[in-house]
Amino acid sequence: MWVAMAESSECNNESVLVVPSSTLLSFLEQVQQFALTAFGPSQFDPKHYVDLPLRFNLSVTLRAFQALPNTNTLSRDDFNIFLKEYFGEVGSDLVNYDPPDFSAEPEGFLPGVVNQEVRKWALEVHSLCRVLSRKVAKSVAERPEEHTLLPLPGGVIIPGSRFREVYYWDSYWIIRGLLASKMYETAKGIVNNLVSLIHKYGFVLNGARTYYTNRSQPPLLSAMVRAIYMKTGDIDLLKMAFPTLLQEHRFWTAGIHKVIVRDAHGAKHSLSRYYARWDAPRPESATTDMETAAGLTESEKKLLYREIATTAESGWDFSSRWMRDRKNLTTLHTTSIIPVDLNVFLLQMELNIEFFAKTLGESSIAKTFIQASNARHIAIETILWNDEMGQWLDYWLDPLKCEHIQVNDQHEEEIYLWDASNQNKNIFSSNFFPLWVEAFHSGTSRMDGLHHNILLVRA
Repeated sequence: MWVAMAESSECNNESVLVVPSSTLLSFLEQVQQFALTAFGPSQFDPKHYVDLPLRFNLSVTLRAFQALPNTNTLSRDDFNIFLKEYFGEVGSDLVNYDPPDFSAEPEGFLPGVVNQEVRKWALEVHSLCRVLSRKVAKSVAERPEEHTLLPLPGGVIIPGSRFREVYYWDSYWIIRGLLASKMYETAKGIVNNLVSLIHKYGFVLNGARTYYTNRSQPPLLSAMVRAIYMKTGDIDLLKMAFPTLLQEHRFWTAGIHKVIVRDAHGAKHSLSRYYARWDAPRPESATTDMETAAGLTESEKKLLYREIATTAESGWDFSSRWMRDRKNLTTLHTTSIIPVDLNVFLLQMELNIEFFAKTLGESSIAKTFIQASNARHIAIETILWNDEMGQWLDYWLDPLKCEHIQVNDQHEEEIYLWDASNQNKNIFSSNFFPLWVEAFHSGTSRMDGLHHNILLVRA
């Protein structure tokens, strides 16, 4: 039962728990710092050192590391000898994999493309599906304490270069390409890999490394499932993915990701934001993050590191979109923003889950998600739409405009008070993301206005 509302006071999210680091990762961060001192900052890649697999167990490797001279007397050559003796090559915990459904020129490939030069280029891009295919080595699952790479059940397609692991929202674009390449089984395997992460962690990680367990990325798994289903009609894929999609939806619509805003008419709206459970330099970018935070107090650094990790969760790392001062990265406040694109992705997820539920005969769940999608649609229109600009705008949360409501003895709810001046009136491509969702394709005058605005932005 609801009780009387408390007086307005400042909302504060600084007490959010962080995901603990592993013993291996903490050790590799020491190696990383040692390497920076030994080799210098020129062309230094911090990710390289936290991706190193161990040749021996951690205790043996740690003893050898502790026996090294200090960095003032250790030569580069001696440190390189240590690295080669106790660590495998970065990427050696992945093995090459030949996708069984790959064909050099798939039947019916891009039938609308008749220009031979363009077809040649498209086939070169298609060939990358094979070039970038890998499987996680068995040793990763057998000895997880020796790897930051996470085990996955099936083949993967990696981005390439220094990125030798699966990434969440990259997988959506990869799957779109695989469907064009008629590689349906490979696409299903990628979905199965992401589903396995939800089984273990409760959400899809930013990427398949232990140092990504503190955050996710834009939630596009349901869009991947639907795209594959529309091509294949594979009902077993829906049955396999459906329970985990419900779990992912809970991750994004509860706890630290959930934000409630009371509009000018007193109605409450529930939307979502990005929020990483982290307050230290990102291991894969530690030297960069520490350089960014130089000169701040320790408490300020923790807050900034959380904002940096949260911005990485958004997939827009980095953009002035998330900064109070567009020229100063230390003014990141991504946790204080209700983003247009995230809420559009979640609306699409709710519509997809409704579709899957109906397809699977889950009428009660379908009804729940009809209500959820309708509520989010209204919230996006009410809180994020700006009629004067004819765009949807990110909304900045003001911690001083916040009410605390005691829901029950165990739970208090924070409600932000809507203020039109808190909309970010700068123009970003995300301002037009709702056009991706058919539910917003209504009203001829609005669509004409949006088309006009897009032409102005392009100009």
